[in-house]
Amino acid sequence: MGERLVTPHDDVLQSCRHQSGEGRFRWLHARPGAAADLLIAARERHGHHAWVHSRGELIEQGWFGPVVSPPIAARYGDVALVPFDPISFHDPADSGPFPLVCRHGSLTAAEMRVPLLAAAR
Repeated sequence: MGERLVTPHDDVLQSCRHQSGEGRFRWLHARPGAAADLLIAARERHGHHAWVHSRGELIEQGWFGPVVSPPIAARYGDVALVPFDPISFHDPADSGPFPLVCRHGSLTAAEMRVPLLAAAR
């Protein structure tokens, strides 16, 4: 794994209360009042290898479908790190394992175009 396992930068973690999701679609939950700072730091530190968007941007862009109910939206983090490079964002609280094989959380072509096998009986 080595360089493919990325811990969010300290500048990001300063504004982050905790993380959720998985390494290929990592949610960052901001400390109270720090959502804007978290988004700025995440874009500056991780925008070169991940799509970095606020929850509101993802909902507005339809990433989760045309309608997201408020109770569902409230469960999302404040900022999403969605890698386009072959990396996984590490959360020390995650129980792992962390291999990239079989991880399909991001929106890269390799993850979205998973082959389907069918057998006729």
